[in-house]
Amino acid sequence: MDIILPSLEEKTKIIKDKQTIVLIGGNGSGKTRMSVWIEQNNAELNIHRISAQKSLNMPELIQPSDIEITQEKLFYGSTNDNKDWLKKQGKQYNRWQKKPNTAMLNDYTELMQYLVTEEYQKSIEFRSNHKNGNDTYDNTTKLEMIKSLWEEILIHRKLKISAGKIEVFKTEEPEGILYNGSEMSDGERAIFYFIGEALSVPNNCLVIIDEPENHLHKSLLTRLWNKIENYRQDCVFLYITHSVEFALSRISSEMVWVKDYSGENKWIYEVLDTELPENLNLELLGNRDRVLFVEGTAIKSIDFKLYSILFDDCNVIPLESCSSVIQFTKAYNGRPDLHNLEVKGIIDRDRRSEEEVEKLRSLNIYIPEVAEIESIFLLPNIIKIAMETLQIDAQIIKKTIDDVKIKSFDFLKRFKQQQAMLFMKQKIQNSMAEICDIRTESIDNYKEKFQTGISAINIQNYYDHFSSEIDRVISEENYEELLKITNNKGLLPECGLLTIIKMKKDDYINFVLRILRNPKFLDVKQELIGYIKN
Repeated sequence: MDIILPSLEEKTKIIKDKQTIVLIGGNGSGKTRMSVWIEQNNAELNIHRISAQKSLNMPELIQPSDIEITQEKLFYGSTNDNKDWLKKQGKQYNRWQKKPNTAMLNDYTELMQYLVTEEYQKSIEFRSNHKNGNDTYDNTTKLEMIKSLWEEILIHRKLKISAGKIEVFKTEEPEGILYNGSEMSDGERAIFYFIGEALSVPNNCLVIIDEPENHLHKSLLTRLWNKIENYRQDCVFLYITHSVEFALSRISSEMVWVKDYSGENKWIYEVLDTELPENLNLELLGNRDRVLFVEGTAIKSIDFKLYSILFDDCNVIPLESCSSVIQFTKAYNGRPDLHNLEVKGIIDRDRRSEEEVEKLRSLNIYIPEVAEIESIFLLPNIIKIAMETLQIDAQIIKKTIDDVKIKSFDFLKRFKQQQAMLFMKQKIQNSMAEICDIRTESIDNYKEKFQTGISAINIQNYYDHFSSEIDRVISEENYEELLKITNNKGLLPECGLLTIIKMKKDDYINFVLRILRNPKFLDVKQELIGYIKN
């Protein structure tokens, strides 16, 4: 999908083939106005915009009507025989009351009427098909899909779909204790509303959501929109948000920093492709009781995107280096005033010894069982689910995994000397750090211990040891050990996998990340978590 943005320095800007777009910036910078401009200037697209200012009053009881009429009222605010007028002018007059930037959106009743009508129509169609002997008719309704997704997010509540109304009960209480959906909390009604709107839009729609965080606790925000995006992979979602954490959690996203609006449909903005600029001056820590520090930059970091999915109950915060992760994790865990926070970190293996890994683990800092984060995507089970999702034959999948292993060992053989040198240098650096940190009160004693330590460093022995370890991994054909010791980002591009599935490296990684967000692959997520925390 090609989405036109306002001109910047007299040049047309177009965002191509992104599943998500995020407009971020300070208050008054013109983010909402830009979203209205996008809605009005991409006429060839199906676009549905949800404003930040909206009523969340759910009606107690709804009567079904004509499906086309209810659909038009939901998307355009009214119905009319002149569909072209309805889409171009009617929407502005009725849905937005001629004030698209500031109007209070009030379409909960229209949403419920459309959903109840669709439920009623499906019931009639199912009955007719069943009478005619068609048992394969898919009678799953949008209300049933909303119920399923809503209950995945709010695990302590259940919905009951009745004739013309929604009722709620607590999971731990009998179904007899019901209350009407109109009495749900703001957050519960907001979740129902967001899911309902997203599931009701036409195919291949651009869905614009102003302040998707409204009325939602941070612990639910990312999980909710991950699941909605997973349900509607045919759509593009454009978010206007004040939550940096949420903005950075979007996969395959285009980040647009809206700096200022100067009037006459002119904005100063920047399409970001690197770390978020510090002068955005936005809060990161949030209010969760679990914090996870990880390495990497905010936008392009694989670490951040992967760990946000695997540890979706945490506030995942990217830091620029492993030393920062170690420093921040130790510092926060050492503060008695933050005793309510559970703070952990994840850093790359970086040729650390098992002794070093255990020491860091005792400080709540975990290290994956792979040398490079990209190697997570070369685990056999990850390759398998990716290729199965692409509907590739099982025999081809098995042969591909075998071939990837063979080419990975060939890769390690070619770079054996380089890898042994990397381990050797790391060992020398560690030894030097220990020597320099010798504790003594006398300069003469320090010099003596320093010279003793230096003389104990045997470069050739270090190199021979690590070279021998690499030979062992190769001779034993231990693929997991290979991923654990190979520090070279060229492994994923050169192992042959990307050629077979016809994807670029970044596309494959983002594809797997989208798969991992699917509840169907919860067992795979748990396997990866174990791969990191064991």
